[in-house]
Amino acid sequence: MTSPIVIMSLLLWATVAGVDLATVPQGLLSRPLVAATVAGAIVGNIEAGLLSGMVLELYALDVLPIGAAWYPDFGAASVAAAVAAAVVPLPVVAGVAGVVALPIAVFGGWTIQRLRRFNGASVQRRLERVAAGDARAIWELQRNGLLRDIARSFMLSVCALLVAAIVMSITWENVRGAEWLSWATIAGGLIAAIGGALRSAGQGARRRWYAVGLSTGVAVALLA
Repeated sequence: MTSPIVIMSLLLWATVAGVDLATVPQGLLSRPLVAATVAGAIVGNIEAGLLSGMVLELYALDVLPIGAAWYPDFGAASVAAAVAAAVVPLPVVAGVAGVVALPIAVFGGWTIQRLRRFNGASVQRRLERVAAGDARAIWELQRNGLLRDIARSFMLSVCALLVAAIVMSITWENVRGAEWLSWATIAGGLIAAIGGALRSAGQGARRRWYAVGLSTGVAVALLA
């Protein structure tokens, strides 16, 4: 897992997942379920990656990453979570994923806001050229914005993997009650997902149908 090829592969994948969120290709590569599962495959434990992604996806469902809304960046965070979760006992996988990913995702969201400010300043400097239809000015804005996001995502990926390395150094087998961290992380994710769904459902009939769907899903899960 610590070979240079694996580390470089993780950095590349985490960077791509981060850039996908707001720049290109916006193909849902940054979703926790996708980012963490691929990272798990890279380190040889796809099960831990899939479980980490499932748990983190609950938190990601709380906010829609659209427009100018503030949203966390789960790309590099999910990759780091999968890396750390790959070497811990199964009962603490969800908890370790949350410990690693949630703070990094929030920090990543802050870096996106900073990126927007840099991009806004860049637009202001070229406003007259853009208004005059200068194609080169538009190209410069697109190129520089992409390069900034790549740099942002790469630096965030490096920080995320360093955090994962620190968490991996903990002997989780000796941490008493560590499995409760997983239960708390899952519970928090469920609350976040339900809260996001309620806001998206709005009022009236849509919320009633949401209640019907939720009740049906719970019943099927309990009877399965």
